[in-house]
Amino acid sequence: MITGLIGLLVLLILVLLFPAIRNAQAEAAAPGKLQAQENLRLYKERVADVESMDISEDDRKAMMLELDRELLAAADKAAGFHTGPGKAARFAFTSFLILLSLAATYSLYMSWGAGNEVRATQLLEYSATAELSEGEYKELEKRLDAAGERDPENLEWAFLRGRLLEAEARFAEAAEAYESLLAKLPDEQVQDRAAIMTSMVQARFFSTGQQATDELYVTLKEALALAPGQRKPLGLAGIMAYELGNYQQAIEHWKALWTQLPEGSMEARTIANGIGRAAEVLEEQGTRVDLSWMVPARIEVTVDLSNEVRQQVPVNATVFVLARKLDGPPMPLAVQRLVVSQLPTTVVLDNSMAMAAGASLGDVDEVTITARVSLSGQPMAQAGDWQGQVYNVPTRGSDAIQVTVSEQVSGK
Repeated sequence: MITGLIGLLVLLILVLLFPAIRNAQAEAAAPGKLQAQENLRLYKERVADVESMDISEDDRKAMMLELDRELLAAADKAAGFHTGPGKAARFAFTSFLILLSLAATYSLYMSWGAGNEVRATQLLEYSATAELSEGEYKELEKRLDAAGERDPENLEWAFLRGRLLEAEARFAEAAEAYESLLAKLPDEQVQDRAAIMTSMVQARFFSTGQQATDELYVTLKEALALAPGQRKPLGLAGIMAYELGNYQQAIEHWKALWTQLPEGSMEARTIANGIGRAAEVLEEQGTRVDLSWMVPARIEVTVDLSNEVRQQVPVNATVFVLARKLDGPPMPLAVQRLVVSQLPTTVVLDNSMAMAAGASLGDVDEVTITARVSLSGQPMAQAGDWQGQVYNVPTRGSDAIQVTVSEQVSGK
């Protein structure tokens, strides 16, 4: 719509300017043209008079030369002719029409709904830095409703409305807003659908006084199937499973979340407490629970270069220290970046260095550790790089390992 308005404005300006410029040029040219025609008529009359005179040929040529000069001088004067008065008035009138068209365009832009969206965006930006007043909350809700009604295809406004209702603790209304939004989302937008499903379950959960149901738990598992490893649905799924008495499933959900969290963080400690409570209940029921995986995944690596390599690589070359799953994908589970001038040095690889959700050091028992001098600055090995590797390194409880960069990567 905005592009259309801009195009309409440009066309309107051209329509207004073209006649004014054309008329000005025509008016400026008309007097000069008439004067030139009159000069030519007089010139022809005088030439006829000279030719009829009984004078010598030399006198006739002199007089004709003088007439030619007068005609040229008159032509130069006609070319410089201009209208003078009226030009300023035309310019002022044209400027007025342009300003009027700008004002009309802005008025149409605001009246067709853009002003509502601009104000809604302002309130949203303000809410990110300060708390909105009750009146501002109500205004924002109305504007989000209006924006959603005016442009139903723009689902962002519906999502923002759901977030606003959730922030106001109007959880039942927020759940309905998310459910309506979910019905409009295309199936191929799996990440968005998973996020909206999770928000809808959370709103339903709080709207019923935190009462877990099988229906909500099933929805969360569907969200995790669409987007595995996402923290929010994992946490909620653990809560749902625990409340429904599925303690082993609660542990599994929380394990997948806990292994992604920074060691020692508040969230990690909270999830660990939940895992511990679920394990205690299972132990009381006679089920033995293995929680050895809760020992933090941590590998201490000392990296150095062989003398041969040190003489051949620049001191500012990039060094990557990578932990990869045995026989797994090339994406590392943990990575540290150094430069050659820092070596030898010791680094620690842990869950906080994961490259993606659901793919952290704590998810596996053993890894391959690689230290590579990358001449290109890229983590993927390329011909000419230098590296060293240690295989079958335990992710928990192992002593510090030594990796020496001594082998050159071939082009094969």
